[in-house]
Amino acid sequence: MQLSDWWNSIVHSPLRTEIFLAVAIFALLALRAIMHRSRLGRRLDAGLTLLIIALSALALGTGAAAEGADTVALYTRALFAATLAIAVVRIALVLFVDVYLRERHQVKVSTIVRDIVGMAAYFVIVLMVLRATLKIDLASLIATSAVLTAIIGLAFQDVLGSIISGLVIEAEEPFAPNDWVRVGAFEGKVVETGWRTTRICTRQNEVIVLPNTYLAREPLVNYTRPDPRHRDSLRFEAGYEVPPNTVKMAVLGVLRDDPSVLDAPEPEVHTSKYNPSGVEYEVRYWLVDFAGLQTIRDRLMTNVWYGLRRANVRIPLPATDLFVRTSAPASPLDTGDITAALAGVPLLTPLAPEEVARLARQVHRLAFACGETIVREGEAGDSFYLVERGVIAVTIGKRDGADMQVLSRMLPGDYFGEMSLLTGEPRSANVVAESDVVVLEVSRAAFEYIVEANPALLEPISQIAAHRQEAQQASRRAHPVIPPFAQDPAAQRLRQRIRAFFGL
Repeated sequence: MQLSDWWNSIVHSPLRTEIFLAVAIFALLALRAIMHRSRLGRRLDAGLTLLIIALSALALGTGAAAEGADTVALYTRALFAATLAIAVVRIALVLFVDVYLRERHQVKVSTIVRDIVGMAAYFVIVLMVLRATLKIDLASLIATSAVLTAIIGLAFQDVLGSIISGLVIEAEEPFAPNDWVRVGAFEGKVVETGWRTTRICTRQNEVIVLPNTYLAREPLVNYTRPDPRHRDSLRFEAGYEVPPNTVKMAVLGVLRDDPSVLDAPEPEVHTSKYNPSGVEYEVRYWLVDFAGLQTIRDRLMTNVWYGLRRANVRIPLPATDLFVRTSAPASPLDTGDITAALAGVPLLTPLAPEEVARLARQVHRLAFACGETIVREGEAGDSFYLVERGVIAVTIGKRDGADMQVLSRMLPGDYFGEMSLLTGEPRSANVVAESDVVVLEVSRAAFEYIVEANPALLEPISQIAAHRQEAQQASRRAHPVIPPFAQDPAAQRLRQRIRAFFGL
């Protein structure tokens, strides 16, 4: 049955047809309102709206045909056929391309290609409806359309240029959504590429709309593909009095501790330039998290300051004024009574006050940034640390790994590393700064001078260290009872290890 025959059959029962169409239109309106709450419903909104328009045109044409208005009936019939076919195509594109291919099977379908297919289908539908209902000669229509297209093309050269550039971008695929790119003076994450423009979101969360002709004309850098690894560099100055290799080792230690810096390719520190104020160094490292570049730079520059300070590397001031000082300016990190702090350590209570004061003069004060590792599990060591400021965590297992366990946390006045100081054994746990931390480091050389002068100190120190170790292994029992030294095999064995380590 042809469309005209079907249309004529409706005319014989216009009342029933009007009632049926009214019910169908109401049902579609209710379905559209209900589905509009979902993501799929919002996508189908345009198709459902076209179906409502098609049924409305059919109802109007039915009434016009019943009243004998054949001209109105003819045009409403054409409108009904065109909108119905376009609605079906639009709904099919949403269900098949957007839902079935893109979401369910993760097939990448270009938005521009999808729109081209839809527009071509709409154009063919309109031509077929005009030919079937209004009996329009398609040859003359196409000839007229060609002239009209030429006129429109001249008037919209820039728009057409952007559309063609968009097609070229889709074909070559220099980037994809969520890629980080730099185009000319703009840098950001690609949001979407449309017919005429491409949108990128900057680090400031500003969406910039760039014409596709601009992207086709300007050099484009893709930081995500084909290789997500990106090399970044930092520069700083250090004083001339420090050997370059000392500076490099201090900075490389900071880079290797940062979880965002890749191990391969390895980070590098190069001596770059001799400036009037100091030696300039360039730090080169690799990362994959380009979105967090600024955060990573801030963390590295912060930790480099702490690392250089621990290595006694001076960062020169590029000042042109001359200031004469009788002493170096004091830093807040250098304040505090070291002697009083050492006197409060239980391990050092056997020392006389003058011995504590002598030891305090050889103690080094070290500053660590939040997140830095102070000592690593398994590494060699021969020093002892006292927490002066901040909070630290004692952990075992790989840092940031699934097997990492936090054993305890230490506050100012707590100490660690005494077994490495006394016997030279490797570190038994990781110690990580949970805030900005200042620790006092007692080296083997400083402590050796004390015990050589008074070997009798080894007995009480051995007992304190041995029972502290036992308490830690037994979940750190509070106030362990210390027996006499002669009845304490663990303390005696530890004293022998200490004597052998210090060569006494």
